[in-house]
Amino acid sequence: MDIAGVVILYHPDQDVIHNIITYLHDISRLYVLDNSEKENDWLSKCFASHSEVKYVPFGENKGIAYALNYALKKAQLDGYSFLLTMDQDSSFPGENIKDYFKKIEESEKISNNIVSYALNYGPLIKEKVENQIITYYITSGSVLNVSRAMELGGFDENLFIDQVDSEFAYRARQNGLAIKTFFEIKLKHQLGNTKPYQIGPYKFSVLNHGALRKYYIFRNLIYVSRKYPFLRKAYYKYIMKELIKIVLFEKDRGKKFKYIYFALLDAHKRKYGKFSRIG
Repeated sequence: MDIAGVVILYHPDQDVIHNIITYLHDISRLYVLDNSEKENDWLSKCFASHSEVKYVPFGENKGIAYALNYALKKAQLDGYSFLLTMDQDSSFPGENIKDYFKKIEESEKISNNIVSYALNYGPLIKEKVENQIITYYITSGSVLNVSRAMELGGFDENLFIDQVDSEFAYRARQNGLAIKTFFEIKLKHQLGNTKPYQIGPYKFSVLNHGALRKYYIFRNLIYVSRKYPFLRKAYYKYIMKELIKIVLFEKDRGKKFKYIYFALLDAHKRKYGKFSRIG
């Protein structure tokens, strides 16, 4: 299969090398896009003998959406039909990636409306998903059809990070394109600092993100709910639940609520992209 890959970095550690090796030999080209403020010279040295690896240090954090669009454009210019998108903490165990690519090839022979293939991280129940065509979406481990993703307009850079993948999925659905999930293919992926809790019969998770990340989460939830009104009720309910979890379970609440205030203020002003307020 004619496929390139991209891994998006931000202050990576040495584990990223092990993760990359799990899929490097199954793709033809890998774009290593570094959102760190300083170039990681050791990465360049590690892949110096791998001509298929293209390390691109941005010198600043340009966000997930920008990096994904950069990779899509590069893949299209370099003649690749598909793009595997990976987070720095994601890896494929065993032969999963080979099985994954085989299933994609089979799917492409019978369908021409799949904009991306994805993997399941647990929130979806297979029996409830008709034909495995969904809108829930996490970009790590996904494989984009490059031409269809470009026709859709790529990823929304107003979001910077958070809701980037979900917004893409909602837009795909509105445009008659689908995301197909394979439940049996496994990917090792760390979903932040999530901590599970249980109170009586109720099970839930607390995100434990830092203050700046809270800013993006809350601002972008409002942005996406405005863009897709059918989500408004569910998203506002989710916002209220997250606020309660911060009060009851998270640390550094004062700073987090300060940044949530900034998020609400910027959402009201329609100020998006990278956070720029000082203080």
